[in-house]
Amino acid sequence: MAEHTQHSRPELAGVFRKFAQQQCAGRSPLYFILSQAVAGSPELLALAAKTRLGQPAPNMLFGAVHHLLRGGVQHPLADWFSGHEPPVQDRAGALLVDFSRRHAGQIEQIITTRTVQTNEANRCAVLLPAFAALQGSLDERPVKIVDVGASVGLNLLWDRYTYRYNDRMLCLPGSNPDVVLACEVKGEPPPLAVDVGRFVRPLGIEVSPVDLADCEATEWLVSLTWPEQTERRRTLRTALAIAAQDPPTVVSRRAPGCLAQVVAETPANEHLCFVFSWSIYQVFGSPGGRERLVETLAELSHKRPIHEISIGHFGHDVPRMITGRYENGESRSAVVARCDVYGFWIDWLSGAGSGPAGRTIITAGGGFS
Repeated sequence: MAEHTQHSRPELAGVFRKFAQQQCAGRSPLYFILSQAVAGSPELLALAAKTRLGQPAPNMLFGAVHHLLRGGVQHPLADWFSGHEPPVQDRAGALLVDFSRRHAGQIEQIITTRTVQTNEANRCAVLLPAFAALQGSLDERPVKIVDVGASVGLNLLWDRYTYRYNDRMLCLPGSNPDVVLACEVKGEPPPLAVDVGRFVRPLGIEVSPVDLADCEATEWLVSLTWPEQTERRRTLRTALAIAAQDPPTVVSRRAPGCLAQVVAETPANEHLCFVFSWSIYQVFGSPGGRERLVETLAELSHKRPIHEISIGHFGHDVPRMITGRYENGESRSAVVARCDVYGFWIDWLSGAGSGPAGRTIITAGGGFS
């Protein structure tokens, strides 16, 4: 049986309030209101507390409700989730409690067995500049990208998408015109000169890889998108179709234990780069996950140089992108960009155009800001 979240009731209420302010404000009026309703309801908090250990309770609870409604469950909440009616603050708590009472067994089954495996293809729009910067800082040897927490592996298909940065369209040799990832550039232009031929076939690591042939599993990914995000769902479905035609390589391994195996198996004539896209907390826990990652990669770098690209909040309201290099037990890392949770905008920091030389330096055993 899966362990439940270890948050106390007051802590969990704080998680939902933070989720409302940090992620939902200005993005999802529905989830903003529902998050506040959960935070103020002992009954809903008790249900949310059953979320599988290590999983974000707000995403799991609302994803479960969304999944059931998308599956045909009839309830007044369906009009809110479908956008047919605007959510009403005063009724949110009562309606969500009623829905949860009626379908408590189904909700509990979902939040205790499934995980948040959102695979946001648009995040490739902020990863691509990092790949370009990394490539520009290396010698001619090929680059191996290993995405840790890859879900179904859509980020491994970064070279299949078409990109739009403000008014500039970027088409790679294998770009599919049906998937256009739009990203607003704030501040100075990020590096975009990437040679796809320099990158060998990437690898994804996932505890429970999503089977592209399993309709229920892929529909769960769709349910994890937020009700207002119709364009995001369209992009997800198109990207899933591309993945089904040529499935990315995602292996079932449990990180961080498998990272040493990847280091050992990667040929010496290839550069190795681990990518963590909002997955550090699932692999190394929270708080302190970032520090444990740095220590792990520093230790593994006694065997070979390792590169890192990580995206997450790292204690800030606005997400950061960190790039790093580890060699002989030492690390040098930096915040090179600020970006949107879903990759809809990027602010590439001055001086961060060629490798880990941004504004904030992190070393093994040290902190960061």
